[in-house]
Amino acid sequence: MKKYKLFGEILSPLHIGTGSEIEFFDYIIKKNRFYKIVMDDFLLNLGEAEKSSLLTLINQNNLLKIREFMISNWNPQRFPYGYSCAVSDEVSKIYEKNINNIENQLLINPFIRTGDKMQPYIPGSSLKGAIRTALINALGKNMKIEDLKKIEGIVLDCLNNEGKFLMARDPFRAIKIKDTYLTSDKIIISKIVNVKKNRRGSFEQRGIQIFAEVTYSALSGRQVNFETEIAIDTDLLNKNLIKRKIDINLIKNACNSFYQDKLKDELENFFQNTSVEKFFYSLLSNLKFNNHTFILRVGRYSGLESVTLDNYRKPRRSSSRNLCEMKYPFGWIKLDYQEV
Repeated sequence: MKKYKLFGEILSPLHIGTGSEIEFFDYIIKKNRFYKIVMDDFLLNLGEAEKSSLLTLINQNNLLKIREFMISNWNPQRFPYGYSCAVSDEVSKIYEKNINNIENQLLINPFIRTGDKMQPYIPGSSLKGAIRTALINALGKNMKIEDLKKIEGIVLDCLNNEGKFLMARDPFRAIKIKDTYLTSDKIIISKIVNVKKNRRGSFEQRGIQIFAEVTYSALSGRQVNFETEIAIDTDLLNKNLIKRKIDINLIKNACNSFYQDKLKDELENFFQNTSVEKFFYSLLSNLKFNNHTFILRVGRYSGLESVTLDNYRKPRRSSSRNLCEMKYPFGWIKLDYQEV
């Protein structure tokens, strides 16, 4: 077993979601601070007269009045709450403007959190998935594979005699990456917009805005570092059943080749000569490499090209991108490793 400490830095905002949404009545924003409400605790801590007033509004199904009641009566000193995090100025303004607009649901996409302490974390499986994409891309570059459904099986030499993927032969069974836990002060609720570049080189918003919990980052002005561990089970890899061998050097080279290309391609073909260009150059300046450094792109809003194999599942180049607060691209992480 070979183990390596991973020292990570989040270069641009990261969102790893749950597929769920936080609805308007499940949270309150006050003074650029988000509070996840536990409704049962809120009701239990109301006085009898307050509780009676709220139940009357609920029975009347008067949603606007219920909103007003909750916001005017709730404060963090009096009522328990699930967790709290920062809110961007833009999201706070939109929230305050739309409190009385019942048509605006003000839904928030949460960051993945532990079930008990509601602590945000980066799943090791997310890092492993990004590594897998880069590695399969690198190993399959010089192959000519006609059956696109069998790309992974062919590249990783995992097919059985009937041409079906055999999990027991997958070399990634030998790779384990620990989850990384963050503190809530590393999270901020931000506005996410999908933009398209017009002929003048400026961005036009497409579709509806999204609110999401994202990490701070080097680009957005607050450095976020983390530590985790990658373990490579060399005994398992050396068994005859697994044909394709993987080591840390192969991982590093594959990730740098794949994701550096994506970073430069996105700058040259989408963000050059736009208001976001300076942030990309700032991101590039943070990529100080040594012999044990590699980059990944992780999480939602990272773009189809960053999760698609170059020579096979070629997507049509997207004409739009997702930006955090109309400024920052998503999901870039730098990792340095050290054997332990």
